[in-house]
Amino acid sequence: MADILSIGAGATQLYRQALSTVGNNIANLNTEGYSRQVTETSENAPSQQGTVFVGSGARLANIERAYDEFAESSLRDSGSKLATQQPLIDYANRVVDIMGSEASGLSSAMDKFFATASALSADPASINLRSDFLRDADGMSARFRELSGQLDAVELETREGVDQQVGTLNSLADKLAFVNRQLGKKITLDAQPPMLLDQRDQLLREMSAVTKIHAAESTSGQVQV
Repeated sequence: MADILSIGAGATQLYRQALSTVGNNIANLNTEGYSRQVTETSENAPSQQGTVFVGSGARLANIERAYDEFAESSLRDSGSKLATQQPLIDYANRVVDIMGSEASGLSSAMDKFFATASALSADPASINLRSDFLRDADGMSARFRELSGQLDAVELETREGVDQQVGTLNSLADKLAFVNRQLGKKITLDAQPPMLLDQRDQLLREMSAVTKIHAAESTSGQVQV
């Protein structure tokens, strides 16, 4: 009877811990970077009674993350490609819009300039055609200056964006170094707290959104980027 009570008490405690893990998963449903946790159980060592072995119940072996390293790496790579290519596409589209705009582009101004130049070449003595030519020449020069200013603004914005991204990357690198130091206190990956590994992976995802990265993981879960 004592063995039955002991096994029952152990099972009750085990499933209480399993329910706590489920409750923790539900509570962190909307927590950014959180990985669902899974309770793992192991059989207790059986006790020998004469020539037979009698089971002694189960115990909590570990609480692990439902984590797929390949899926996580693929997600980082995909996010990195999108995040690094999108600014290039956006800035290229802005330059195309500036150059091709009817209001600020060169096409209409150059068309007018060459049209009046052609008309003036046919009648160089015409005062009106000379005035039109000078007017359109000034207009094209002004358009060049306007385009130069807009392109300079795009260049300045690009440089500021790069500086901001470098600052973001440095900040994330400092946070990752802190997490690595915490991970270094344990020898194996299985011994690491799931929350700390979630923080590590979240930082890697944020870094991959800034630039293309390659992460090498050690046996303790520390990463070199």
